[in-house]
Amino acid sequence: MIKSLIALLSFLIIFSCEKVQENNHSKTWSLKSEDRSKAFNNDENVVLPVLFDKRYFHGYQLSPDSNYPIYSHTDRYIGCVTVSFIDKDIEKQKEWLNFDVANNVDSGDDPDDEYFNSLNKIIRKKLESNVDGYNIIAEWIPAKYLSSSTFDYVYPYKKNYYLYNREKQSWYFIKEETVFDSSDGKNITKLTELNRMINNSPSNSSAKKLKIESLNNSISLKKLDGIWSSECKFRDHVFISSTIANAQFTVTNRFSMNAELKKTGVNKYEFYFTDFPPLIPLPDEMQNWSNLDNKKPVGSFEMINESKIELTWFGFYYKKTKKYIQTENPFSKNSSKAVIINCPE
Repeated sequence: MIKSLIALLSFLIIFSCEKVQENNHSKTWSLKSEDRSKAFNNDENVVLPVLFDKRYFHGYQLSPDSNYPIYSHTDRYIGCVTVSFIDKDIEKQKEWLNFDVANNVDSGDDPDDEYFNSLNKIIRKKLESNVDGYNIIAEWIPAKYLSSSTFDYVYPYKKNYYLYNREKQSWYFIKEETVFDSSDGKNITKLTELNRMINNSPSNSSAKKLKIESLNNSISLKKLDGIWSSECKFRDHVFISSTIANAQFTVTNRFSMNAELKKTGVNKYEFYFTDFPPLIPLPDEMQNWSNLDNKKPVGSFEMINESKIELTWFGFYYKKTKKYIQTENPFSKNSSKAVIINCPE
């Protein structure tokens, strides 16, 4: 494992330069090069690099743990991107463990160009003959989290994960993770983590299929612009704006609230209060906003489809008592969850 890690780091140092040299054998499989690699993230404007462009491909490698194939690119403009290939058959994933040594390609104490070229060839032969049998996951660390001179991580940093949809040629946001330090190898993404992200296990093929279908059917926040309520004649409602990733709640006799939306997964958001417009008098316990923790989500919602949302209500976290107040869901008196529908304006 140590040899493999040294080899990978050496490889990244060699190839992570601003002016990428063209490589005679850097042609990837026949995915369209015009793919714009759109990615749905916390920021709807995020667009990943065109990851299948040969400019970002410097040869296949093994992961730091030597148990799945990857390729990587780093520069001061896009940051660090690692594209991982995870066999859909979890039993076959074992075939990649120490794949270089098993095929008589040894990095030794000082990996060189011959090692990297040989490793690229043997991985290419096995991987590209059955690339449709793999889930492709990209891990992206934006450039602002890397030192511009050394490309070392700037803690804390965020890394974002995306699943590739071949049919739509797009990257769909899976999750965002914050890394605070290098303890316990947190900089290295484990195979078990990637499998968990897409629910890949030998015993739950049905659940895995549903998970992948969910990722491939991500709904853009723009589709939710407008008014939502449990019944369109009901006075209580929420107005969603994708332009500013904001939700405006109007809850009769309780409060009017502006809330910031933060994406937490595919079709899932949490919302955090930002302010309370003086349209509706606030209850006494909410008069002083500083008593309420705006770092705690007020609730969350999941998009069922473009016209239906399941909204879960938590309430407001009261700092002094360390308990939630106003916990009744504005759209359901009997449950913390409520289904709300899109209403004509």
